[in-house]
Amino acid sequence: MKKNITINLCGRLYQIDEDAYELLSHYTDTLRDYFKKQEGGEETVDDIEERIAELFDDLKAQGIQAITIEHVQSVIEQIGKVEEIVGTESEYAGNVGTSKAAEAKKPLPTKKFFRDSQNKVMAGVLAGCAHFYGGKANNWRWGFVILCVLWICFLGFIPFVFTLPYVFLPFDGIFSFFALPFVLLSLPFMCLPLFAYLLVAIFTPATKTAEDVLQMKGKEVNAQNLTAEVQEAGLSNEKKSGVSFWDICLGVICIGLSTALTIGLIVALCFFVAFVVASETMADSWWNLHLTEDVNTIFIPAIVSGVLLLVSIAILLYCSIHAAVSSFGKTPSMKGKQRLMWFLLWIASVIGFVGNTIYAVTQLAKTQTTRWNTEQAAWKKDHTHYGFVFNDDDWKFFQNGGWKLVKADGIDRYTYNGEYMTGDFTRYLDACANHNPYTYRAEKEERVEPGIYRLSAAVRADNDESFIFVEEKDTTGKTSLFNESVQIPNYGTQIGNIWETIGLEQGFYQSDDPSYLDDPVLKELVGRLSKIDKDKIVDANGSHGYGWSYVYIDSIKVENPAKLIYGVKVNNTNKQTDIGFFSATDFVLEKIGNLGKK
Repeated sequence: MKKNITINLCGRLYQIDEDAYELLSHYTDTLRDYFKKQEGGEETVDDIEERIAELFDDLKAQGIQAITIEHVQSVIEQIGKVEEIVGTESEYAGNVGTSKAAEAKKPLPTKKFFRDSQNKVMAGVLAGCAHFYGGKANNWRWGFVILCVLWICFLGFIPFVFTLPYVFLPFDGIFSFFALPFVLLSLPFMCLPLFAYLLVAIFTPATKTAEDVLQMKGKEVNAQNLTAEVQEAGLSNEKKSGVSFWDICLGVICIGLSTALTIGLIVALCFFVAFVVASETMADSWWNLHLTEDVNTIFIPAIVSGVLLLVSIAILLYCSIHAAVSSFGKTPSMKGKQRLMWFLLWIASVIGFVGNTIYAVTQLAKTQTTRWNTEQAAWKKDHTHYGFVFNDDDWKFFQNGGWKLVKADGIDRYTYNGEYMTGDFTRYLDACANHNPYTYRAEKEERVEPGIYRLSAAVRADNDESFIFVEEKDTTGKTSLFNESVQIPNYGTQIGNIWETIGLEQGFYQSDDPSYLDDPVLKELVGRLSKIDKDKIVDANGSHGYGWSYVYIDSIKVENPAKLIYGVKVNNTNKQTDIGFFSATDFVLEKIGNLGKK
């Protein structure tokens, strides 16, 4: 149904439909634009309008209540088309210069980019592209759909995948409340083609008049083309009187989007309420001071972010519901100004949400970093002994064993709970720094009486810079009387001379050079092991052993009461960049004889 309007022409009122009014306005405006440059042109146009009014009076006298586009076309035929009037006037004025040659030099009309409001599915952007660049509108639509799918699958999905795991990472003992916004920040990148479409739809004008349609198609704006366009638009509107397939698709999509947004709004609202309630509950709690401090730090920006998130979802929900209803013809589509207003409000709410969320996360990180640094400083102060920072296990081992750490550079632990020669786990002196040079010296002291002593230990290493040592000092501890060290064999984490000695003893191991194992002290030390321990050593590490060896320093002569200081050290005199590890345990300082009489 076409809308009728009332116009005032030469002091008389007439009912005329919109299409007829548009054609009549263009006709009179074109004449007025031409004649206003000529002397007496206004009077000429007034005369023409007076003639039009007389013809309209004749129509009213025939009982016609509303003037249609056919009546206007008939009036124009009677008075004369614009080209005919302009041509007659030119000849009358003596301007005979308008010839076919001049007409040929007339520049072709240029296309202008419009949104096609007559052939739109959503905003008419792609139909406008078809008119401006060429091609069929449906081809542009399917191409855009394929582009969106490819973008989301191969580009937009990447940041989403990389940020989603952070939602499930523990954050200072609790699951991070603000991990989810980082995922939400990646969603706009996934929808970048849709945002581009939306921006073009907002800032590109839509065709409102037949003149806009002609400019969009690159046709000359004249009465003949206007008449044809208005008639074509009328037929097109009659064909579109029902709900089209595209409208149904758009409506279904908008209904699905509305449902998803409704669920999202409910979930976001529940999170928001839960956060507020939890914040109030923890306000005076003593059971988790850290959590209370974190909540107090982010409370205000979190509340603002929550409100803005709810507003942004609500805007999308309202617009999707409106689009769904309008697609089925139940309500008119939004005007361009309305779209722009809602878009700007949505952008403002999203920017506010993102900004407040980033601010909240930054403040939370600062609070936790400050607390962490304070706690670490206090922990280091409480765990510093001999000038070194010990963890609880290391310090307990050193205290119970009477050990003292003298040197430790480039490492952060001084013992290790690992596999013993039998395959059982135990704690022993140990150091390791992959691809970093380090030094180490742990020692203990014993007061001894005159006699002959032996120091033995179970050790392993994968470098040539690790040693066990023993020093003799007088009772004052200042004068060194004896100093000797023995290198720890480099077997790594397999075999070892203990495993080899037992293998030769039981006959399952054959050595190319067994002479170095034909050591009475080594045999004695291995012989002290129980049968059960020997069987474990043989079977340990898939019958390959764990690299443990016995080393010893023999014939330590102490002539007067003194202190014997012994232990393990890593010298790294060659400044190797990667000296691997060492392990040492079972230190035994035993008296093996008396000094002869002088």
